[in-house]
Amino acid sequence: MPSEPRNWKLRIRHILDAISECQTFVSGMTYEQFCADPKTLKAVVADLILIGEAARYVPENVVTAYPGIPWAQMRGMRNHIVHGYDQIDLEIVWRVVQDEFPPLVVSLKRILTVDEDLFRQG
Repeated sequence: MPSEPRNWKLRIRHILDAISECQTFVSGMTYEQFCADPKTLKAVVADLILIGEAARYVPENVVTAYPGIPWAQMRGMRNHIVHGYDQIDLEIVWRVVQDEFPPLVVSLKRILTVDEDLFRQG
């Protein structure tokens, strides 16, 4: 964890940027097209790794304040991809991008409007 909590909003922006990229990469694609396009697969998987890594640097007090955000799942997906790269379930990846990202974007954008002083670590 970083020693300075001031970077946590930047990490959330990184997550939002990666989500936006994933959504752009798969826009207009079917699941079958997604699975057949190695460039898109690699790009989305790379962004999922970035999302999980950025989620690691969100301070625990922010994570605790927003239990509806799947922080652990974001970190866990990153770990699974990095350590189990040969066992990535593309159906799960597709479902995350298609179904779980849209509401997550709304929640993460809401967090960015919060005053950082509320989360200063003492």
